[in-house]
Amino acid sequence: MSEIPEPKIIKSHRSSITIQITENGELIVKAPFYAPKFAIQKFIDSKKDWILKTLERTKKRLPIKREYIEDEKFLYLGKEYNLKIGKFKEISLSRDNLNFPLGLLFRIKAELENWYIKQAKKVIHERLNYQAKQMGTNFKSVMFSDTKSKWGTCFHDNSLQFNWRLIMAPLMVMDYVIIHELTHTTEKNHSNDFWRNVGKFTPAYKQHRKWLNENGHLLKI
Repeated sequence: MSEIPEPKIIKSHRSSITIQITENGELIVKAPFYAPKFAIQKFIDSKKDWILKTLERTKKRLPIKREYIEDEKFLYLGKEYNLKIGKFKEISLSRDNLNFPLGLLFRIKAELENWYIKQAKKVIHERLNYQAKQMGTNFKSVMFSDTKSKWGTCFHDNSLQFNWRLIMAPLMVMDYVIIHELTHTTEKNHSNDFWRNVGKFTPAYKQHRKWLNENGHLLKI
């Protein structure tokens, strides 16, 4: 990408010009009512390098578009599986394949999502109990959600909540989120002590956090 796309210009009662690039890759320029077109364009041109770099980075993180066709790739615990549609009795994994019953094809998205949620509850519960024992800490309860902005949450009463889409991430990344939230049962902030305690049980937490930041958009049914 070498040319700046056509921006969406929004004028309002403001004193300066600002540029925003949305998560869908749209370029938005906010400017004062009185700002002339040439001044807006000059400001855009002055930010060209930043705009192009940000757009390129955003393009790589755009949500994938599902087609639900044969051999389409689906993630499970960090591994890609090929979707196979056939005379299967139920949704299952076998070697490199995610097997899906032909008879349920008319509601494939809902069926796959329900299957992933079921697997997430099972695996995350197992890992949560294991890590809590290793860490010598306790939690009140666990819930599951599809909150886009958070992979996990520890509430004031030490009840926990996890995004079920973590079942698509590598196990070590899932464990990082679990350990992160379990650490919050005793450390209600992100102090140096908090990160030190996280590092005791997942030394590569920075890499796992980076993986989520760079690949979280791929965890989609």
